[in-house]
Amino acid sequence: MLMSERVALRSMSREAFAASGLSFAYAFHDTPFGEVIALICDGALAGLGFAQDRQAALADMKRRWPKASFTEQSGAGADFVARIFNAQTPKPVPLLLIGGDLDRAVWEALLAIPAGSFTSYGALAEKLGRPKAARAIGGAVGRNPVCVAVPCHRVRGKDGTPTGYHWGLSTKQALLDWENKHSKM
Repeated sequence: MLMSERVALRSMSREAFAASGLSFAYAFHDTPFGEVIALICDGALAGLGFAQDRQAALADMKRRWPKASFTEQSGAGADFVARIFNAQTPKPVPLLLIGGDLDRAVWEALLAIPAGSFTSYGALAEKLGRPKAARAIGGAVGRNPVCVAVPCHRVRGKDGTPTGYHWGLSTKQALLDWENKHSKM
């Protein structure tokens, strides 16, 4: 199943977000791969990251949106996190992608990669009509603030080997293995 079928997508530029005065509610939740931090904004999931260290995970999200306000709210995003990690749940997760134009285009393209599959940075650049921009595309993949829901873990090097992942290569491989198992059910 494509992740694009499991999300309801909205996007917003960083500038529009900064001008809006919107803020994030956040909470930490357990998943099959460890704890995550979930950021909720305007009724949608805007941030999701693995949290081996809660303070470091929160600091990572604050670096992404330095002008935003963050308020811890028990249970914020619990239903969204549960749906992301349950491939059988049909109800879409509302996502709010906040980033630059290239970032949002790349993140939307990642949603079209089937579960258990992968692509390369170069192939993604070709798909987006920017064949010489594999490095820029790679940068946008790396800035994805909504791990798993926007499946940046499905991108590998041109030879198919796993390459960098913000939350570690072992987590990247575990996600792919999990998807392979569940996409065949």
